[in-house]
Amino acid sequence: MSTSVRYLPPSVMGRLGTLLLGLGSGAIAFSPLPVLAQTLEHFNLSSPPMGQINSVSGLRDVSPGDWAFTALQNLRERYGCLSGYPDGTFRGDRALSRYEFAAGLNACFEQIQRLIAESTADFATREDLEELERLMGEFEAELTTLGDRVDHLEGRTAFLENHQFSTTTKLRGEVIFALTHVLAGSDTTSTFPAIFSPTGEINVRTPPQNPIFGNRVRLNFLTSFSGQDELKIRLTSGNLLHPNRPVGDGAPGPRGLRYGPSPLRGYQGGADFSPEGQQTFNDIGSLPGDNSLGLTQLSYQFPLGGQTQLTIMGFGGEHHDYVPTTFSFWDDDNGGTGSLSLFGQRSAIYNFEGAGLGFTHHLSDRLSFSAGYLASYANDPTPPQANRPFSGGLFDGRYSALAQLTLNPSENFSFGLTYSYSRHNVGGPVASLPIFFADQGTTLANFPVVPSQESRVSSYGIGALWEVSPKFAVNGWFAYNQVNTSGGRLPLFFGNTPYADSSADILTYGVSLAFPDLGGPGHLGGLVVGASPYATRARVPEPFRTGNNWFGSNLGEDFTDLIPGNAIPWHLEGFYRYQINDHVSITPGLIWLAAPNQTTRNPSVLIGTLRLTFTF
Repeated sequence: MSTSVRYLPPSVMGRLGTLLLGLGSGAIAFSPLPVLAQTLEHFNLSSPPMGQINSVSGLRDVSPGDWAFTALQNLRERYGCLSGYPDGTFRGDRALSRYEFAAGLNACFEQIQRLIAESTADFATREDLEELERLMGEFEAELTTLGDRVDHLEGRTAFLENHQFSTTTKLRGEVIFALTHVLAGSDTTSTFPAIFSPTGEINVRTPPQNPIFGNRVRLNFLTSFSGQDELKIRLTSGNLLHPNRPVGDGAPGPRGLRYGPSPLRGYQGGADFSPEGQQTFNDIGSLPGDNSLGLTQLSYQFPLGGQTQLTIMGFGGEHHDYVPTTFSFWDDDNGGTGSLSLFGQRSAIYNFEGAGLGFTHHLSDRLSFSAGYLASYANDPTPPQANRPFSGGLFDGRYSALAQLTLNPSENFSFGLTYSYSRHNVGGPVASLPIFFADQGTTLANFPVVPSQESRVSSYGIGALWEVSPKFAVNGWFAYNQVNTSGGRLPLFFGNTPYADSSADILTYGVSLAFPDLGGPGHLGGLVVGASPYATRARVPEPFRTGNNWFGSNLGEDFTDLIPGNAIPWHLEGFYRYQINDHVSITPGLIWLAAPNQTTRNPSVLIGTLRLTFTF
């Protein structure tokens, strides 16, 4: 009798039908055959006799409880094909290619052909062959559809490869349109004590504020070279201004919303307005706020071993770029999807900007340690001076070092202990620098001791986040900042008066309540209550404390005593993010500031905002 396959035994037909049914019903996607090379090696005509093939139980990753165990047992023990890999595994959860399917099916046919050639009875009948043809015809449509889908996917893959932005870089963008207005607290007059006034007082007027409409655009280019690293380049443009920052290099010029004048600037006959209540779209780095496009962040993050993540910050880096952001439910890097205010984003202990290095090392699944160093003017080697304070390089200018221990006792609770040491006000008493970059806190918190050659700040913080349920989370933070200033000598224009060192204490704290999916999936309700950085003690340096100075005045023991109606500057914020779709959201909200610039002489401020955010 010929050895060609014309008729198959019923037993063979049954097993082959089982194989085809399994493949046609979707097993082709979930129960793969061995790879092509392995199949050709083990399932050719030189396969060992049936008696030499081990039981399917010899496969380490196949157990009797598996849904395909019986089919594998029949194919392996009865027909000697699909015997698995040399390492004793079958790898049944691996994806199957069309080549592997063809090779495995061919190996089984060859093995059946060999068995038929060795047999002398029980050949298949014509009815068996017709049944096989019927089964093949029954699943012809499914096999054709599967082939069409593969061809379609191959075409789409080729199109995407030919039209993709980059093989290594992804573009992530955010566009914010914001309508905001000071609803209460503008067009008012505050009265403060003053040195040079004949009446001993000065009236500082807050001008009326009109509603404003502005924008901010962020383009993030995220590049990965290994799949585990990320090079981040951020370009920013915007026109929503800081209250004390004019457009261009000098004044006069347009400014941001103004409210809460400083009670201590009145001593010098001037007026600085409070930076409290600044919103995330005010964060445009050092850009002038005229919609010019510029680089605001450059960093590279990559793994160093299996437990450590290292971040190099070349420009615009902040401590929260490498520290685990576990203490805020909606910290989006001052973006347009979380809180309205910068204060509501995170604790001010992280708010330092510059270039440097940071890392996070995971001591365990529940414990990590982070540390980093940033210098604001790392690229300028010039020693800082009164006429050139924005310099100093890595270690002689303005810098900050931070360390944090982060604990995650459970999946829904985390807290951390943070310490930072920073240097500010470098360059002399005339060109002093704000401690909190003038984006948060009262004027006295940013300049607690004047005059001061430089300020060194030790900050101690704690933060925690508790996700009580999928619908509610609470987080909070507290930070104490101990400021120590160095003495020096006033410029000749101010009498060349020497002055002593001094110290100050600054507090900030807050609690946030998050209501995810409030009113529907994707929506977010939020409440923020706390106090932006404010000074509780700021010692007046000698000789200005006793009056034995060029001004001929006695300022007293503490600068806080000079603030009429000194009070805690409370911040209360409520917002609701309505998620229109995956890429568009609209957020109305209110910010209420009590005793702005930590004085009740300033009226409370109410700010209303309607923010429209596009992400892509």
